[in-house]
Amino acid sequence: MRKILQHLALKLIHLFNAKNRRGFGIHSPFLFGLVQQVLRNKHPYYCFAKIEAIRNSLRHSNQKIFVQDFGTGKSEQRSIAKIAKTSLATPKDAQTLFRIARYIQAKSILELGTSLGITTAYLASTGSNVKCVTMEGSEELNQIAQNTAHKANLNNIIFIQGNITENLKNTLEQHGPFDMVYFDANHTQQYTLLYFNECVTTASESSVFIFDDINTSFEMNKAWKQIIQHNKVTAALQLKRFGIIFFDPQLQKKTYYL
Repeated sequence: MRKILQHLALKLIHLFNAKNRRGFGIHSPFLFGLVQQVLRNKHPYYCFAKIEAIRNSLRHSNQKIFVQDFGTGKSEQRSIAKIAKTSLATPKDAQTLFRIARYIQAKSILELGTSLGITTAYLASTGSNVKCVTMEGSEELNQIAQNTAHKANLNNIIFIQGNITENLKNTLEQHGPFDMVYFDANHTQQYTLLYFNECVTTASESSVFIFDDINTSFEMNKAWKQIIQHNKVTAALQLKRFGIIFFDPQLQKKTYYL
């Protein structure tokens, strides 16, 4: 109940502050274009129907798996259907990530938190020449995600299974740098900041980092506020669900609420 109340409170605060929703007040052509061509774009791309068909099949799966949470050390049995219905990015949000990756012409993408591989499929579908690296703690989720990629006919995904905290530095060294990093693992202030501080060491001026669920809890919102104050971060876009940061020194250090 407390988490629900926190989410509602943060949602109301965001709606009150959302002055730049249509791009008003954004003077950077790059950021204004992102708002108009990406965030407000509803045009369906070629791959959307195929990926959503895979999502739908997962929503009707009777299979149950054990999911290990390396953050808490706990393991619980969950149904694939429930995970697909409650734990994945919505079609709209996953498609927004797809459009962002295409807009910035990302050639290398890192995803923290593979889950069932639906968002992974969207990111990898941005181009056959795109290298998509995705990290997942749960072995059984990782196996299902690989099956998702197979069904989507995607062969440009590198799956890394195991404790993200332990594997992240080596992943960045072996496969980085990345044009885009999507943070969707272990939604706590402690681990979000830990992952960010590791990834930011390899960020270039053209890198884009996207954080999921920044308005779902006070601690995630606190993590987001700390991140946008980092000295390498310039502009930031705060959406209902996502937080997006940029490192381009030509952009004004400012947070826009959309």
